[in-house]
Amino acid sequence: MDTGECQAGWQYGLVQVDSGCGDGVSVTIICNGKRIIVSFQPSESLDGTIEGPLITRYEAACQDEDEDEEDAAQQEIDDMIYTVGKPIFARLASPIAKNLLYPETIFMRSATINGKAGILEQEHGSHPEQNHPPPPLQINNDLGLPKFSSNDIQVLENFMGQGEITRVLVDGQERCCKSGGPFNWEAVAREADCLWKVARSEHALSIRVPKLTGLVTSADNGQTIGILEEYIPTDLKDLSTLRDVDTAIIDLSRRKKWSSQIREMVHLMHEIGVVWGNGKPRNVLIHKDTDDAWLIDFGGGWTDGWVDEDLKETREGDEQSC
Repeated sequence: MDTGECQAGWQYGLVQVDSGCGDGVSVTIICNGKRIIVSFQPSESLDGTIEGPLITRYEAACQDEDEDEEDAAQQEIDDMIYTVGKPIFARLASPIAKNLLYPETIFMRSATINGKAGILEQEHGSHPEQNHPPPPLQINNDLGLPKFSSNDIQVLENFMGQGEITRVLVDGQERCCKSGGPFNWEAVAREADCLWKVARSEHALSIRVPKLTGLVTSADNGQTIGILEEYIPTDLKDLSTLRDVDTAIIDLSRRKKWSSQIREMVHLMHEIGVVWGNGKPRNVLIHKDTDDAWLIDFGGGWTDGWVDEDLKETREGDEQSC
């Protein structure tokens, strides 16, 4: 479910769904400016529960890299949370507040109560994110990137993807922000390193990737917890990424142009020691104004049908995806 007005004075939006094989599912929601994390926790007593089949279905889709099934399972999870949790979230996260990068977080867990789906609030410190906070990012800042406190960054839109990815407003400018968390810390660090290498290279103007524009620091301790990137405008209605290409209305010459651009940029990145890592149509943006292909998501990984697992984060994997 997209972020938006669900009823007068109430805002709700799904941010991301995380899963580790056998670890259950964690769903992050922004509601009225607060972050709510609902855990679907695995246990030996899931038989006969409502959440058990949802956990099994989503984890199986993730393991099989079946994006369509993953999206369908994710939608089912989101619908259940929205239906059951709406009155609870409205009470806990009222009134509407400014949507900050790291808002107050409320931890909850799914449960089957008297044969019906339910959501219960977890005790303080019972969530793994509280018990095992991620380390600060170690980022080379010889580019002299400005630093911005998380308290000075306002979230405008949440994107689904690897980690916490948001369109933000900072210092009066729209940016894309990728911030660290328990599930994606290494991915953010890898992306920062790749974009730094591109920016320092002789091909910086030829490789269309988002430029690093700043670092995000924790309002609590000043440590680096995220990166700010150039925001690439796309046509969200008709063509945002290559995954949205409709061959019935987009002519062959445009598609050939994008394909050629992708191969050329990947070749140039390999020359400077940068590996894209998880090439696929979803990770190619089409610029709204120039109609050029831009490469995004350097967090690593692999996707069945595009990059084989044994080739993830290698040049061979990049070549396979192109």
